[in-house]
Amino acid sequence: MKKFSSIIVSLSILILFGLEPAFSGTAKPQLKDFNFEAGMSKADITGPSIGIMFWGYAQEGQKGEGIHLRQFARALVLKDKKSGKILAYVTAELGGVPHEVQRDVVARLQKEVDPNFNLANVLLNASHTHSAPAGFFHYIKNSIYTTKFFPEYYNVIVNGIVQSVKEAYSKKEPAQLLIGTTNVEGAGVNRSVTAYEANPKEERNKYGSNTDTTMIQLVVNTRRGAIGLVNWYGVHTTSMTFDNHLVSTDNKGYAAYLSESEASKKGQKDFVAIYAQANEGDVTPNLNLNNTGPGKDMFESTKIIGERQYLASNQILNSDKLRALPSGLQFTQSFIDMPNSIVRKEFSETGKDERTCLSAYGYALAAGSTEEGGGHWLFHEGMTVNDRKFYIDWLAARLLQAPTDELRECQKPKAILFPMGETKPDPSLSQILPLGIAIIGDFALIVSPNEVTTMSSRRMKSTIKKVLGDKIQEIALSGLTNDFAGYITTKEEYSTQQYEGGHTLHGPFSLDLFRQEYDRLAKDLLQNQTSKQGIAPKDLSASVEHSEVPRTSKINSFEPKVKTENENKVKIGDLVHCEVSTVNPNVSYPKQKSYFDVEKKEGDNWITVYTDSDWSTKFYYKKSFLPLFEDKMDLVWQTEKTDLPGVYRLKHSSFYINKEGKEVPFSIHCPEFELK
Repeated sequence: MKKFSSIIVSLSILILFGLEPAFSGTAKPQLKDFNFEAGMSKADITGPSIGIMFWGYAQEGQKGEGIHLRQFARALVLKDKKSGKILAYVTAELGGVPHEVQRDVVARLQKEVDPNFNLANVLLNASHTHSAPAGFFHYIKNSIYTTKFFPEYYNVIVNGIVQSVKEAYSKKEPAQLLIGTTNVEGAGVNRSVTAYEANPKEERNKYGSNTDTTMIQLVVNTRRGAIGLVNWYGVHTTSMTFDNHLVSTDNKGYAAYLSESEASKKGQKDFVAIYAQANEGDVTPNLNLNNTGPGKDMFESTKIIGERQYLASNQILNSDKLRALPSGLQFTQSFIDMPNSIVRKEFSETGKDERTCLSAYGYALAAGSTEEGGGHWLFHEGMTVNDRKFYIDWLAARLLQAPTDELRECQKPKAILFPMGETKPDPSLSQILPLGIAIIGDFALIVSPNEVTTMSSRRMKSTIKKVLGDKIQEIALSGLTNDFAGYITTKEEYSTQQYEGGHTLHGPFSLDLFRQEYDRLAKDLLQNQTSKQGIAPKDLSASVEHSEVPRTSKINSFEPKVKTENENKVKIGDLVHCEVSTVNPNVSYPKQKSYFDVEKKEGDNWITVYTDSDWSTKFYYKKSFLPLFEDKMDLVWQTEKTDLPGVYRLKHSSFYINKEGKEVPFSIHCPEFELK
């Protein structure tokens, strides 16, 4: 009877608390380790897929022609049970997250969710994909990415991030945060070895690699098991090259897709995997160092690099060596006026106080990274003031303006192409940058708006560790967070003027100023005092010129039809193609949640098995050259060995606007086919 009673008690506890973890390798949570409440969620933030220049490569001809992988914002919301403090961490699948987005998101969250949200505890990280539409930055007048601002797209981004945080907040439940690390094998190489090797040899000898191969990951574990994860590993999301014209979230997007898909197969339908961007400044996924590799094409390369990050993440997720973080949540941030700051001599390492500069693009920026395909043919990496060309300076002055002698002197040895900080009435780039630190338990997170090189991140971490000491056990860098402000290189790397140095905006002492300010912020946290906020960036919302998303005008009628049929029998592993008539997909943006579905016949019903957010689907839009002919869309499904035999069909859905201005929805079903 006693034995029977103990069994009943044990079963009751299991039913009450649901202690069985969702993944076999995740340690069973102990009630004493439930130091936090946590929730996770994601929301679609896909941009207009047709006709808008992509952000990142600064290639004017690289405009959208369809979708490969949809863009999402993935959110983690934490609440420390002891102090009641909250923190939101989001990775948005964008090239960068401008400060204006963070400002507007925080204002919404304070009003709609919790007044305790602020600029220090809402951390918006960008995955840094180079294959998504631009046009969501307010600083666009002289932008190299696009000179257009699309408020509709901007609002989709803000609304999506707010939605992801709001849902994560509403889902909060008792949780423990399990931390682990591993090395990521073969997912990135240093693309700027010349610059890296300019760093002192004794410093380089401290490290076993010229890139940071460590992935740090937090697993969010609840009584229901693991509900998600967030990891930090630095590698450029440039496996999809500038020849790509499909909206894609690249290798990090695919890694997140893999994690969530595998979790879904095991019953965790709401599992959220955040693959955050870290210190990727000089790290490329193109392992051949010539804008190719390791796959036979950019799609295969994206898959391989994404899989390698996923495998590292999964290794941590299922490790039996994960450590539960203790309670505690701290955060702080300041705005730094870059050109009006003094770098004290203890940080400048020159024996005297130094200055940072008004921002400027260098010749080396226009050269691009050779390993990522390069830039304009007039330029090459390594161009310094000694390589200035009178005709380039003359042309650049006509396109924008000539830099002052003072700026040339401050930015040496950079050969200045465009003096972005000297334009009037406003600088072409914000001169005020947000820096921050967050501490979760004994894990520290450096918040930087930059693309930070490997050695620069090591110096930042060393500075903060020196202050915080035993208060922290692990530390990671969250790059491209809360704004986008080019690169950060060491002084030595800057002196070589490789691409990264040409895009280090505020001169050779930028990193030293950052180290000085992180030292201050860390001391504020240690002493539990509020950091000086500094002057916030100027709000340009009222002055930015708005552009309309390119769409097709109203039409009398539209005849949905199949133009080129797919085969009626397909072998597993083959491609399925079907071409249909269509209208510009932007017409139904952002209301249409999927333009392309793959459906499987189950009895008398058709069940959606894939959408245009899945890896195996792509669609290509082709605009007609003549107005009398219809636009087309090529629907492509790559079948895989995991697909079940059966009867399938491809479906395209959208709507057009008739002469009366009404939305007319339509769907086109391609011929059904047997997959075997």
